[in-house]
Amino acid sequence: MSNRKTPFERAMTLAAITGFKIALGPAFLAASRRSSNTGGWAVAALGEMLLDKVGIFPPRFRPALLIPHALAGAWVARESMKEEGGDDPMVPLAGAVVAAGVSCVAPIVRMTLNKTLGVSDAMLGMGEDYIALRMGSDATGLSLGQVGEIARDAIEDVKGHAMSSLPSASAARQVLTGR
Repeated sequence: MSNRKTPFERAMTLAAITGFKIALGPAFLAASRRSSNTGGWAVAALGEMLLDKVGIFPPRFRPALLIPHALAGAWVARESMKEEGGDDPMVPLAGAVVAAGVSCVAPIVRMTLNKTLGVSDAMLGMGEDYIALRMGSDATGLSLGQVGEIARDAIEDVKGHAMSSLPSASAARQVLTGR
């Protein structure tokens, strides 16, 4: 992880990112650790970003999503501090509060800008994602280029698994025609 921030600042930044997107804080944490599950977290974060733009999820400030954001914020803050050798029992609580705060404030700011300035919600959502990605990049010392590479690799892995599990065209034809 980056040496520019204190361990507590990094933990709270990752918790704030988790307030934006549940899987994004854990994805940055996994990437900074060079963990084997980085790709899974990256795919989850990308999927969450996409589904947010198409409006599938309820607002983050509703309990159905606020609680998971807070729990994920607590987890990522604890794990980040644990990696740095810290063991303060208040860190998970602070991480949950930070993630819940971002989950409540960010959508309200987004709705206000949409209504007052007329900027489309999708554009505001992309701006929000950029801010979260930039914060994660700064907190973990990863460049945005590295973040892009991690995302591309994760998508390629998913595509490879999907293609290998699908039957070939000739096998599908045989099943359909009975020959």
